[in-house]
Amino acid sequence: MRKIGVVILIAGAFLSFQTVLGLTELKRFSFNRENALKEWKEKIFHGRVLYAVTPRDPAGYLTGKSQKTSSGLFYLIKFSPKKYPYLSWRWKVDKFPSKSRENDRSRKSWIERDDYAVRFYVIFPAMIFTNTRCLEYIWSEDLPQGTILTSPFFKNIKLIVLESGKERIGEWIQEERNIFEDYKAAFGRFPSGIVGAIALMTDSDNTQSDAEGGYSDIKVGYEKAAIEPISGKEIVKVKPGKAPEFLDYLKRLLKKIQK
Repeated sequence: MRKIGVVILIAGAFLSFQTVLGLTELKRFSFNRENALKEWKEKIFHGRVLYAVTPRDPAGYLTGKSQKTSSGLFYLIKFSPKKYPYLSWRWKVDKFPSKSRENDRSRKSWIERDDYAVRFYVIFPAMIFTNTRCLEYIWSEDLPQGTILTSPFFKNIKLIVLESGKERIGEWIQEERNIFEDYKAAFGRFPSGIVGAIALMTDSDNTQSDAEGGYSDIKVGYEKAAIEPISGKEIVKVKPGKAPEFLDYLKRLLKKIQK
């Protein structure tokens, strides 16, 4: 249950802060300064991931290197997803965590395989922590692009697969999302509350392997789509669905929870 902690922790921190940034204009994170992570908070779950900023002008980047570890960075912010539904970022995968495919169904549960080189969270806090909801965007090595899954750790976390496969490993990929529409696709209704935080995480603790990814040029909170697709890549419209290979895992998890 460790990774649900990033969401519950952020919800609690957000609700306890008196001076969280209220968004009135686009917020940009360029990682072009040595102290670019000064306003970010870190939560360690199982060992510390090495997060490092490489400052470049005009936009630097952040790398995450995990060696059997899991920790995340989060930034508290406050804005209406209805008024400012768009956000964008660039990310890349340099090394996927090792997920053995041999006898996956019998030897590896979904929880044991729940590691990703790059994750991007958008958190919608609630007064009751367990009502907090989260969109978790991932780049998966094997899940189909456009898949939406319920987290094995918490039903209110929805994983959305934006990129899939190794074909573009090492390449910076531009993403732009309408979180108002994605929330509807993931949860079946539009959000009624605000966004309280964003978070990033690279991890490989469950697979006991190594993973490496990068993040750059994060823009949060604007009204209309503004990013031109890179290299002809079209923005993928996410549709609800489940990867068939994980249905057995979900059934097992539900049985364990109900006991």
